[in-house]
Amino acid sequence: MHLNTPNQLVDPNTPRTAPEDAPAAPRLRSSDLPDVEADDTPPAPREIDENTPLSSLSPAEIAALTEKMLNESGSSTRTKLIAEITPLVELRAEYLDGAQSVVSQIQWLLEHGYTHFRRAAPVAFSYLDRILHAPDIPVAVARFREVLSANELSLTLAFEDEIYKEFSEQLDTLLKLIEEFGAALTTEDLLSRLLEVSDYVSYYFRLIASAEIRTKPEPYRDFIFDQDVVTFCLSQVEAVDSEADHIQMMALCNALRITLKLATLNSHLRGAVQETDVFTIISPEDAMDKDLPPILLLFRPGHYDILLGPNAKLETRGTMH
Repeated sequence: MHLNTPNQLVDPNTPRTAPEDAPAAPRLRSSDLPDVEADDTPPAPREIDENTPLSSLSPAEIAALTEKMLNESGSSTRTKLIAEITPLVELRAEYLDGAQSVVSQIQWLLEHGYTHFRRAAPVAFSYLDRILHAPDIPVAVARFREVLSANELSLTLAFEDEIYKEFSEQLDTLLKLIEEFGAALTTEDLLSRLLEVSDYVSYYFRLIASAEIRTKPEPYRDFIFDQDVVTFCLSQVEAVDSEADHIQMMALCNALRITLKLATLNSHLRGAVQETDVFTIISPEDAMDKDLPPILLLFRPGHYDILLGPNAKLETRGTMH
């Protein structure tokens, strides 16, 4: 915002005096003033919905949201956040009457061993599951903790009152579970435990991505149109129901220093399908997971699923309680 500069500058420390010909202001006696009744009615609580940016929540609102999550932890809606493993041929069937280029790309994936996927699965689950299957689980957990600790500075700069602490504690609980049980914990066991706190962990990953964009905006600014960086983060990253897109994924990869292999179903592709047509690699220069397989995701506009690789083990439900 630009302010008009007056023709004559005034020293702000000089006392202001009224012009000599200015009329004298009338003086009111206190008895002339109307009585004002004090309004002790507390303001109505703000309604928090899927469009409310997380960074705008007060500590009391965070506590209320936490309680609501706990009360709804057994609801059927949460179990739909991460579906069971599904054959990729089912997804192909959904497109048979639609874009044939998408059918061709799914067929290419099937022919190259990508035969299954999970619908609506968050990145957090993929990341934790990869740690669970790392050759050295304690080392993988320690590296993840190191990266999370490095992100605390940007989180503190981006959000007041350590708002992220309310959500990071649940992720820490899952990491401790992986440390304690190690290889005895199956993917389905991990999924069962994650479903209990998936909202918390997903919110935390949103805040990490938002803090990355807010505090290091240069790599992302050219991809943000008709908005400033803060407004974009409030509406497109922190709002609970906002859909993730490539810019949010890029920010998360940079913040967590992870490698992502993304299969994008393109409805405009023509000709024979090549691997470079299907897959995009997102990997920061300082990625700390180069010794691990990349996180595999399947992208359809506005939506990400987990793609299972050719060597993925199709586990049955775990038995931990």
